[in-house]
Amino acid sequence: MDRLFHARGQGLPDVLRLRAGGGLVLPDAVCRPGDAGEVAALLERCSLDGIRMIPWGGGTSVTGGVNIPSGPEPVVSADLSELAGLVDLDVRSGLATFDAGTTGPQVEAALEPHGLTLGHFPQSWELSTVGGWIATRSSGQESMGYGRIDDLVAGLELVSPAGRLALQATPGTAAGPELRRLVTGSEGRFGVITRATLRVRPRPEARVVTAALLRSWNDGLEVVRELVQAGVPLTMARLSDAAETQVAMAIGLASSRLGGVLRRYLDLRRIGEEACLLLFGTDGEPWTVRSTLSCARSVIRRHRGAILGASPGRKWLADRFRHPYLRDALLDRGFVTDTFETAATWSQVDEVRATVSTAVDAALDQFGEKTILLCHVSHPYRDGTSLYFTFFFRSVADPEENISRWATAKRAATEALVASGATLSHHHGVGSWHAPWLEAEIGPLGRDILSIVAGRLDPRQILNPHVLTDPTDRLEE
Repeated sequence: MDRLFHARGQGLPDVLRLRAGGGLVLPDAVCRPGDAGEVAALLERCSLDGIRMIPWGGGTSVTGGVNIPSGPEPVVSADLSELAGLVDLDVRSGLATFDAGTTGPQVEAALEPHGLTLGHFPQSWELSTVGGWIATRSSGQESMGYGRIDDLVAGLELVSPAGRLALQATPGTAAGPELRRLVTGSEGRFGVITRATLRVRPRPEARVVTAALLRSWNDGLEVVRELVQAGVPLTMARLSDAAETQVAMAIGLASSRLGGVLRRYLDLRRIGEEACLLLFGTDGEPWTVRSTLSCARSVIRRHRGAILGASPGRKWLADRFRHPYLRDALLDRGFVTDTFETAATWSQVDEVRATVSTAVDAALDQFGEKTILLCHVSHPYRDGTSLYFTFFFRSVADPEENISRWATAKRAATEALVASGATLSHHHGVGSWHAPWLEAEIGPLGRDILSIVAGRLDPRQILNPHVLTDPTDRLEE
């Protein structure tokens, strides 16, 4: 059971094969090193004996990053759950050092007695780990206020087959290229992240997420762009397109006792079927929260949006870590669903959304299958924003056929992203499933640089050789 648990991540093919009980490649062993020294010893043994090693944090990868590659070489899964906990805390500097296997809840539980928070809340927060966040360049749901994990890493330790790389915590440096950034996003290919010093801050007195409806997608985009470019200190802003808004209304707002009243209110405001839901929030001292939300509401009203209040935001906060589990419930009812995400400049957003939608529709149409595609923007920046897509299609009896249809849609969407100039991933990472397209984004020289660094740190290519630079299409493996 331990080997089975460590065979796959949480991507759609992983879930389908686990549910079907077939098509799985298991690691030959699972090891649990307890400190950096044991990680180094394990790497040395694997290098000497030609054993591949897959670092394992929370196993939440949705890009094939922790999947066991097929091949003749034996494979060990290195579970870092024993390498966990708060190691050091510098309250005055706002720096907390954690071992890499520390999960999101463990991070916040360790900081709470000191009145501190990291503020990093990816949707996988319950299961994912500090090391996994750094390895995949994770972005939390409140990154607008707290920053991505890239911004939160002050120092780290990487253990590779070639040795130990220790990068001390510093508030800023001009001492050559930023090696912390090189390690961040390396997805286990360069070595095993064993420890990290993270920037923490005081736990907020209040956290409020509220909601509004905008008349159209374009109105909503303009509101989000204006808010971020004006520097309104929100911690999050999430705009759903009309289709996703209708789903949200059906499972949340419209099903409440206030649903009828809300609909009449929106009719009076002439907000119809093209309405788009905006969730926006902030935290801090109560007076700063009130001031920030007031600024945001003034921008929304200028675009003739309707303010819905904090009730939808409270529901979202209560449910935000439950959403991934809906996939299993939908599979039980005969529907396949998955997500993919990207980021684009404000000038590109509409084109990317339209191009991806057309590509996914065409890909599934060849199977005589219609799809529902939802989209929202979140993690906004001054120059652009992420786009997060969710698509659905009907399940068939054969799980491998479902995987084939998913892979066809995934390839089409990825090709569309590359063609439109958007990034392959904003926060899910590259893994093995995006790796064949990475060169199209960073160029042949960029890919060569990554390969050279990996070759220096891992000469025998035992660590995650299937991610980042592997050109093999593994979507259906």
